[in-house]
Amino acid sequence: MKDKKFNTPNIRFGIPNIAAKLPRFWNFRIPIFGGIYMGGGKFIVVSFSTIAIGFIASLFVLINSGEQQITFPMLGAQYTAPSMVGNNIVDREFPADRSQTLQINMPANLRLDLVSFKNINLGKQGLTDAFQIAGTSTSDVITIETATIKNSSFPTMDWANGNIYTVNATSSVIAAGHTFSPTMASSTNDVVIGSGRGATSYIAENMTVDRILLLQSTTGGDVVIENLILDNVHAWVGAFNADYFEVGTLILENIRIGDDGDINSADLVINSSVSVNTVNDGVQEEPIWIR
Repeated sequence: MKDKKFNTPNIRFGIPNIAAKLPRFWNFRIPIFGGIYMGGGKFIVVSFSTIAIGFIASLFVLINSGEQQITFPMLGAQYTAPSMVGNNIVDREFPADRSQTLQINMPANLRLDLVSFKNINLGKQGLTDAFQIAGTSTSDVITIETATIKNSSFPTMDWANGNIYTVNATSSVIAAGHTFSPTMASSTNDVVIGSGRGATSYIAENMTVDRILLLQSTTGGDVVIENLILDNVHAWVGAFNADYFEVGTLILENIRIGDDGDINSADLVINSSVSVNTVNDGVQEEPIWIR
């Protein structure tokens, strides 16, 4: 008697070439397993290649939907020193607009080596200040060994509620009226900052910004900055304002200040709330109007 033969029919499933239509992240081949053997025949339960392709597709969506990390000096952000990673901010004056503010929040007892801004264009209609330096009170101030402002222009500049050991305003400073009426005090401290080793620096160059804010963010001590430099920083609207500070030497060199062309109204002001040891006033007055 002849043996009977039984043939198991072959079942084939077509798998579309999905991988060919997806972006190539890595240059390797995904192994395709034919199936799982059960009994005497071949039965395809699942395609491991499909699982791998699904994983890659999910990774692609995740990468593309993730937000870019904000790092200094990206705009529309605030940075809590000494960190270089920032957070998005919304300007209270223009909540519907995307912010172009650059803000550094400085907690008490922070030490910074250099804060420098070079080749910066400032200003937006409706903002009060284009550049602001502000401590929190007379007992918690931003302490700067040397503050240098050169080759720059602002509609107005105002210094109040602070101490400056020496003011050097050279004859290259032109203002549409100026008033230096500080309280002269020989007891004003000369600021000397020791080693900047380990201290952070913030440097921004070649930018267009609505405004720059340097703000002390907590109480309980001073913020210490060895050098603050503004070089070729220009604002067409908005003031330069400094409050609650202590500066060793303030250098004003080759700057233009004026918002009305009237030399009889002071646009460059050091108020009586500022105590100063020495003033070298070489400011020239001309009818300047910054626009």
